[in-house]
Amino acid sequence: MIRYTVAMSVRMVCIVLGVFTQGVLMWVFFALAIFLPYFAVVLANAQGAPKESTSRAIAPKITIKADQFKFDD
Repeated sequence: MIRYTVAMSVRMVCIVLGVFTQGVLMWVFFALAIFLPYFAVVLANAQGAPKESTSRAIAPKITIKADQFKFDD
């Protein structure tokens, strides 16, 4: 979460710098501000394989026979 926050802070700096600069540098800052969220999300979601020490929930299996159903007319 810290990496994402840092990336979004850098994005805000790029937007501000893009507003106050001109020429090619302005386009570079705006391009970084546009594409940085994609890379930030990819980096935030790239956590690797889950650890084996985590517990896994197992759903119970329920069997209901046909004669146990009741229909109200």
